[in-house]
Parts: sequence; C-alpha cells; structure tokens
Amino acid sequence: MQKEVFTKLTKLQDSLKAKFQVEEEIKTLPQELKQKQEKLELIKSEYNDLYVNVQTFDKDAKTLRFDYDNAVIAHEKLQQKMELISTQREFEALEKEISDSQIREQSLLKQLHAKEKILVDLKAELEAKEVEMKSNEGEVSAEGSKIEEILAVKKTQLETLEHQCKLSITEDGISEELYKKFAIIVKNKIGTGIVPIHDNVCCGCHTLLPAQFVNDVRAENEIEFCPYCSRVLFYEDKALADTSSVTIEEGGLTSFTDDDEFDLDDI
Repeated sequence: MQKEVFTKLTKLQDSLKAKFQVEEEIKTLPQELKQKQEKLELIKSEYNDLYVNVQTFDKDAKTLRFDYDNAVIAHEKLQQKMELISTQREFEALEKEISDSQIREQSLLKQLHAKEKILVDLKAELEAKEVEMKSNEGEVSAEGSKIEEILAVKKTQLETLEHQCKLSITEDGISEELYKKFAIIVKNKIGTGIVPIHDNVCCGCHTLLPAQFVNDVRAENEIEFCPYCSRVLFYEDKALADTSSVTIEEGGLTSFTDDDEFDLDDI
C-alpha cells in the first residue's frame, strides 16, 4: 500500500528537515566566528599602522628637539659675540645672524610643539586601539572555544539524524533513488516534501492539477510528484484533513519545478 510509503516519507521528512537544519547551523557557526576574526585582523592592522606612525612621529620629534636645542645654543653663542664687536659693520652682520638664528629657533620650536601634540594624540589613539584589540582577542578566543563545544554537539546530532535517515532505506524499504530524490525536494522546499491534494489543488504550491493526474494520485499505484513544485502528492479528503498541517506556497513561477530539481549530484 502506498499509504505506508507516504507514512514512511513523512517520517523521513522530519528527519531530513532536522538534518538540513543542523547542517546549516554547522555551516553558519564558523562563519560568525570568521567575521569576528576578520574584524580582529582589521583592528590589529589599524593598531600596527598607528604604532608605525607613533614611532615615526616620535623619531621626528626627537630630531626636532635636537635641532632646536642646537639652535638655542647657537643663538646664545651669537649673542655672546656681541661683547666682542668693535665696528659698525661687524655689529650689523652679527645682528643679522642673530635675527636669522632666532627665526630658525622659533620655527623649530613651533614645529616641535605641533609634532609633539600630534604625537600625544597618536599615543592616546594607540592605547585605545590596544584596549580594543585585547578586548576583541578575548571575545574571539572565548567565541572560538564556545563554537568548538557547540560544533561537537551539533556533529553528534548530525550523525544521529543521518543514521535515522538511512534507516528509511535499511528498515523502511525506501529505495535509494526515491530517498535521494525526496531529500532534494525536502531541502529545496524548506522542509516540506510531501503534501496532500485538496479539491484537485496541490497544497504545496496551490496549483490546480489536471483531473486525470489527480485520479492517478488517488489510485496510489505509484509515487506521483507535483508537476509544478515537485513535491510527493497523496490524495486527502479536505473535509477530513487537518488544515493546520498543510503548507501553502505563495503563487508565482518561482514555485515551479526547474530542470535541475532532481539533480542527484546535489546530495
């Protein structure tokens, strides 16, 4: 009796749906961790760039400090020479040197203050970035350990579900071909691979079916698939049906079967 097959397929559908859900969770969890790792790598890159900038500005500030100190010393020496000047010409020449020296001294001091201010800001930014980096490192480490634990549980669940699915072949007598085809349908149709016909309408895609085709489904001589949404069909008296269990797809061509619906390579 095909009714027994329909019952077994419904049971298999539940196992497949749970299996595909666990597979998706196993796939998604590492992606979430990867996103956090990528964010951490970006923070580390920003930290390294800031560190290089700090080192560069610190080196430039030290050079300016050295040049400024030498300029101060040179300026003081020039002023001391004033006591030794004896002619107006020498006085005017030395006064020009002192003026140029003072201008250089003030210019270097201005550059030094600007460089040191930027350096202070960069160091503060570097410290903040270091705190952010360490915080994210801790989160990624904790998340990695947590995900490893969850994945271990999920993989055990998946093994159990895969075993349950295979029992449909070894114990329930579902053929390998039907199993593979039905698994593709359940996966592509978001967990619903077998639906009833009510009033000549497929309850999966809500499409009106040809009368002769509906009669073939009612005859239950073989497994029939909806020509539009590919789901396995069985006839059910609408008056006796539990409509709360019926899945209805939104209308439109996207619900129809494509040429690759039963590509067994997808399994």
